[in-house]
Amino acid sequence: MRLFRRQPPKFQVPLTRRVRELEIASARLIRAGFAGDYHSAFHGRGIEFSQVREYQPGDDIRTIDWNVTARSGAPHVKEFIEERDLTVLVVIDVSGSMAFGSVDWRKCDVAAELAAVFAFSAVENSDRVGLLLFSDRVQRYIPPRRGHTHAQVIIRAAVDAAMRGCRGTADLDSAALFLQRVTRKRAVVIVLSDFLNLNFERTMRRLNRRHDVVALSISDPREERFPAGGFARVVDAENGAMRLVDLESAEVTRRAAQRQQQIARRFRAVGVDLLAISTAVPYDRQLLRFFRERVQRRR
Repeated sequence: MRLFRRQPPKFQVPLTRRVRELEIASARLIRAGFAGDYHSAFHGRGIEFSQVREYQPGDDIRTIDWNVTARSGAPHVKEFIEERDLTVLVVIDVSGSMAFGSVDWRKCDVAAELAAVFAFSAVENSDRVGLLLFSDRVQRYIPPRRGHTHAQVIIRAAVDAAMRGCRGTADLDSAALFLQRVTRKRAVVIVLSDFLNLNFERTMRRLNRRHDVVALSISDPREERFPAGGFARVVDAENGAMRLVDLESAEVTRRAAQRQQQIARRFRAVGVDLLAISTAVPYDRQLLRFFRERVQRRR
């Protein structure tokens, strides 16, 4: 039974056309309010003083400027603005398992779309955005910059990686070590992967100490729910190992069903926000709800 084969790229179109399609799709989600939720969910390096004005009923008394109040004879408060200066790094797993898809989309196609959404949301908020593609090594790194043209460069790289095909194993630890070397300032790190290798806790904990890390776990329904049948010959997309699996075995079904629960539990343990996304379900509402809930938690 050929249940777990890789899919070839769905889009046999010029790269520039696919980038343009993603830009249009991202604009639709941004108009739905995602850019604003993105802005609220992530904060810059701090706040800076803006001005002093007269006190108004309802102002926080902790912001009263007592020196100005004493000189003027009327209460005045300090106003501050957020020092945004935000850097976003989109980290995409392009290992062999990301080339899998049993419905209309492969996991790497969804990852490329999500990269487009985050890149153009960063543009809307005048943030810097960069990209890191990794498998068993860092495949490509694009340093963070601002601007619409730079966002298009990032999307082109993500789409190109998906079209060329994903291969190799996923080494998240080496990608995290690379980020530590090239990023001196705190950044928002958005990791897009299927996290099939569950040994990521120590890496994500270390990365989250320095950066604001968000994980998007991309899965396919065929990885968790199998059709009734006998034995299936399964080949590991990353290392080529082959084994015979009894699809009617209760143990196989149980372990497959528990994988997402294990991923969620491990991310909770390291304090990293996680959103699970399926290749079979549109992610737009999930994404909007996830970041709005993140804003509420941080308040």
